Amino acid sequence: MSGFSSSDMNVVFPLKLINWSLDGSDVESTTTPILLQDQNGPCPLVALVNTLVLQFDFRTSQVDAVNLSQSQTHDEAVTNLKSKLFTHFHNSSSIGLGDILGLVADLLLVYSEDNISHEIVDNILKQLPKLHTGLDVDPNLTNGNFAQDLATTLFDIFDLKFKHGWIIGDAESGYADDESIEHTFSILRELQTFDKVQDYLLLPDSDPAVAENQQHIRQWLDATCSQLTSEGLLKLDHDLPSPQFLIFFRNNHFNTLLKKSRNEFYLLVTDSSFQSKSGKLVWQSLNSVSGGGDIFFTGDFMPVLDIEQDIGQEEETLDSDLILSRQLQEEEDAAMARKMQEKYEKRKTRQSNKVVSTTENKETKAPNKVAEEKKKKKFFSFLSRK
Repeated sequence: MSGFSSSDMNVVFPLKLINWSLDGSDVESTTTPILLQDQNGPCPLVALVNTLVLQFDFRTSQVDAVNLSQSQTHDEAVTNLKSKLFTHFHNSSSIGLGDILGLVADLLLVYSEDNISHEIVDNILKQLPKLHTGLDVDPNLTNGNFAQDLATTLFDIFDLKFKHGWIIGDAESGYADDESIEHTFSILRELQTFDKVQDYLLLPDSDPAVAENQQHIRQWLDATCSQLTSEGLLKLDHDLPSPQFLIFFRNNHFNTLLKKSRNEFYLLVTDSSFQSKSGKLVWQSLNSVSGGGDIFFTGDFMPVLDIEQDIGQEEETLDSDLILSRQLQEEEDAAMARKMQEKYEKRKTRQSNKVVSTTENKETKAPNKVAEEKKKKKFFSFLSRK
């Protein structure tokens, strides 16, 4: 496989079996093998495999036949993938990079045989090692999607939704005066994608209006550096049906995200440092931009309340005090979510009657062009990124 070096032969992924149930029932729980990753692990590959098997297990657990795949060969291929993961788990609790890439390649051939050209498939097969070494993506800051590229094409073939929550909105205001906020947002909405925003920031700054816009855009990027906004969470909740598994991008990281119900999101815990913690930690809630109310849950969505017993002893790396403090903030975060929803509705009403104003020209310091050229790179290259 092109791009697969001899050093990659030593790369292995820990495996974990999780027992989970959307209705909180131990009796009807599902056992699913998932890939884990180190702190600087290859998250695109991990997210792809885990989201695929979890979505498959969810669909096949439903009584209603319409939830099953339209292709029996697709179901058989994922069943084979799960079987191989189970075998590797029982043999060594891990799987090598070459083995998992081979399984993904087999799946790709099955999923693409009906409606994808041979040229596209051959190109993707050659680039599959990038699932380990890195993927570049270009978020659209207006709709939660991405510009078309290798990642979007690959996930589309497997019928997996690929979303982010880095959406333009005024809930994160405060970085500029009120008169300039909507003008800045109008520019961002016109540019749409992150790459085009970067190009705009490299425009000549001789025009004071352009220089001021660039300053405000940089302030917005700094204020939303976690790549998640309140507007983005609201849009995810509005656009996505539930329950559903999807691939979610945040903090330069690909995750498996579950939308369980309205305003209820959970990230799959894949950090290998949790592997020894009795398998109880399965989900982490995604309730807010700050993460202040996010806590850990078991596979059947019971909150982890006893830090020492359910998570581990003090010598383990998990910061118990941090998790406990997050639990105590849960009620406060829920109240904040309600306020954000109210603010969102008010903003929609206000914007429908508001004419975007032109900002006054202000004297600003010209940015250093050499420094800006250094910034001209994809923020989303995932070589050795978490």
